[in-house]
Amino acid sequence: MSMFKSIRDLFSGNDWSQEMVDQVCHMLFIGSKMFNYTTGVVIDGKEAKDFQTLLYDRDRRINISEREVRRSIVKHLSMGSNQGDVPSALVFMNVIKDAERIGDYVKNLYDISNNLMDESCEKCSFGDYVGSYTETIKGLFPETITAFGESDEDKAKEIISSVRDLNKNLENKIIELTSSDLSSRDIVCLVLICRFYKRIAAHLSNIATSVVMPVDLMDFFDEPKK
Repeated sequence: MSMFKSIRDLFSGNDWSQEMVDQVCHMLFIGSKMFNYTTGVVIDGKEAKDFQTLLYDRDRRINISEREVRRSIVKHLSMGSNQGDVPSALVFMNVIKDAERIGDYVKNLYDISNNLMDESCEKCSFGDYVGSYTETIKGLFPETITAFGESDEDKAKEIISSVRDLNKNLENKIIELTSSDLSSRDIVCLVLICRFYKRIAAHLSNIATSVVMPVDLMDFFDEPKK
């Protein structure tokens, strides 16, 4: 039995914690918008209109939110808050880093269209290879927002299970791609997409673990218990 309480216990009746929850959910909402825009460009072949506003400015807002949450945590703890707030602070420090990393991986995903894709890639319909995974991750964003925002343990467990299956399938897809007859450029692009998808999904799963696991075991849902 862990010495720490669950996230539901930590956040119950705590206005400060609820404010932080709302900040994290907002970061995830922005990350979702970034992902939808980027996959539209990289997977669906849409024109990259207004990418500065729709991608990089959004990522900057996530980074600003991360710094605001950190400042709020430090200020709250330094103003004589009780010891019971320390586990909450640890949760938020952990999940905001996951939320921030999602934005970074989405930018990495977008860079594929700038640095690796050329006219020859139009011969390869990326959606035929990774379209179903794209839709799964799109759905994971609102589910994670709900699970974290409402401390919904059942939904959090569903997310963790879904990500576990998704990442197994993505790993198998990578193996399949490396032995395909696609061009080297297309294979490289698709493998990178799969790798970035795995990392984005893993960070969403990490946030979900904060709902069902005690603070000291966050991000270790799949680890065997001793």
